[in-house]
Order: sequence, then C-alpha cells, then structure tokens
Amino acid sequence: MLSKIGIEVVDAHAHYFTASTLKAWSLRGRNRESFENRTRSRTDMTSIELPDESTDVAQQWVDEMDRYGITAMGFMVGADAYDEFLETKARFPGRFMGYANINPEDPDAAEKVGKVFRDGLQGIKLYPSSWPELHAYDAACYTVYEAALKHRLPIFLHFGITIGGQADLRHGNPLDIQVPSRDFPDLNFIIAHFGAGFFRELLLLQYQADNIYMDSSGSNSWMRYLPYDLDIRKIFERAITAGGAKKVIYGTDSSFFPRGYRINILEQQYEAVKSLSEGPDAIASLEDIDGIFRGNILGLTGFIPKKL
Repeated sequence: MLSKIGIEVVDAHAHYFTASTLKAWSLRGRNRESFENRTRSRTDMTSIELPDESTDVAQQWVDEMDRYGITAMGFMVGADAYDEFLETKARFPGRFMGYANINPEDPDAAEKVGKVFRDGLQGIKLYPSSWPELHAYDAACYTVYEAALKHRLPIFLHFGITIGGQADLRHGNPLDIQVPSRDFPDLNFIIAHFGAGFFRELLLLQYQADNIYMDSSGSNSWMRYLPYDLDIRKIFERAITAGGAKKVIYGTDSSFFPRGYRINILEQQYEAVKSLSEGPDAIASLEDIDGIFRGNILGLTGFIPKKL
C-alpha cells in the first residue's frame, strides 16, 4: 500500500488507549479533567474524545490507516489495554505491531517479557523518565534486558521530557543506557522522540554504539527549549550523520481522537528526509528513505505486514 506521500509507510510509534486505560488512570488518581486540560495546552490537540466502553478503538485505527495509506502501525500498550490489544492483533492481522509496557521492579517482569513474546508482540517499552528511584542501568532493568535478549525483542525507551512536565530528569538521560548497550551488544535499544530534549546525548550514543536506534515520533517540540537552533531537517541530518539512516525509525506518537493519525508529522518528516536525498551534498538515498519510513522497524522486529 502506498501512503498519501507516495511511499509505503510503517509507523513505528503510536499509543493504544482504551476505556480500560482511562479507568486504570482514574484508580491511580489521575484526574481526567486535568489530563485533558494539560494535553490541550501542551499539544496540537484542541479537543479530545476519550474512549468509552462503546468505542471500537481497533476499527478507528484501521480506518485511519486506510484513510492515509499506512501499511501498519506500532503501538505502545499498557497492561490495562493488553488483552484488548491481543484481540485487535488477531482481528486485523498484519496491521498492528505491539510493544508492551513493562515495570522492571515487578518481580514477574522477566516472565511478562516471555509472555509478550509468546503472545506475538514485537517489543518491550520502558519509561525511565517516569521512574522515581530506578535508572536504566540498575539490576532490575538487567533482568528485563536478559529476557528481551533471550526472545529477540527490541526495547523502546522514553527518556527526556513528557507532555505533563512530570518526568524525573535525573532518570531521563539516555546516557544511562550506554553501559547496558555495551553489556548486551546483541540487544537493540530504540530511544523514542529523538531523546525528547537529550538529542546531543543521543547523537553521541549513536556514534558510540551499534545497537542504539532513535525514533522520530511526535512533534519534537522539545527542540524549542534548547539553547541552539534546530528544526526537523537539521535533526534528521545530524541523526543520519551520527549513526546512519539505518538507525533512524519513523513514528508519529499518534494517540487520541478526533486528531487520530498525525498525517502532518508524516508529511513534515518525509519532506525533511527527502530534501537530504537531493543535490550534490545529499546524505540519504532512496533506500535510506524506505528504511526510515518502513524497513528499519520491520528489520528490528521481524514483523510481516499484511499485503494491501
């Protein structure tokens, strides 16, 4: 399937939220109204339609993929929506990749990684910026890394800032993954959102380590807060220069409706990468473009999308 921009696209990074997710948030004391207000004030979402029990979230996402010609999407899946996501994968084979959120401090963390593999998901999601005590190099995380390596599951990590400003940045520096990446050279780590403010650190990591990748998901508004000028073209240029195009993975961070699929991000990022393939100083090829927007994530996960 060719997307609206004329190439095949697999979006590696989105979020699967259901009514079960919201119910769990409420039980953990997360206020719905404050979440909506904070999200509106810090993102491009002017309105949010939070799912209820009658919402067919799976169909919503398939409709969005078909609308924009997206071959498949990868979703971060919390424990509260996990079973629903398994049903979604079975209902729409070859369209949904899944990465399960795992808490390394859970005594059953390694067993849960094994279950993720047996259930046919494509990877693990860790969120160091949300950990009050844990660093990505601590022993509890090594238990997860060992299990992920055993099952050949890549690990997504969210370092850096968050929408709600609730990140603990003492635990949010991607440099924390340098030693684990060296200790597990055959395990692939994917740092989300270009490091979400720690872009310089991530570039240094990519130069140093063959098994550290970065995804491009989100509006990357963090670049406005840095003391040097960046735009999305410069970000891709420096990422490709530091680690090569094979280590850059496209994503949108799509999450809620009615915004749905963030086609504006696809268009902006494609134009940025395409411009880097043109002229005498080009640093990206057509093969690189295909890798960033489709092939790299498929190679890391082994996912086989449905032929459309």
